[in-house]
Amino acid sequence: MGKYITVIDHKIGRIFQYENLELFKDGWNGDENDIENIKWYLTTVKDHNLRDISWIAHDNIEVITN
Repeated sequence: MGKYITVIDHKIGRIFQYENLELFKDGWNGDENDIENIKWYLTTVKDHNLRDISWIAHDNIEVITN
């Protein structure tokens, strides 16, 4: 899993990018448990609704805009 999480919130039409992954309940392990940690982080810490978003974990902070 990557260091950053980019979220597309389809309900409000906005894109968010997060990197403060030290807030994960069980840490950032680099294994299959990270998916559950990410879901917890996005819903509990960042108040997203999983039904309304798409997300991706990645290492490069660069956002391509063109």
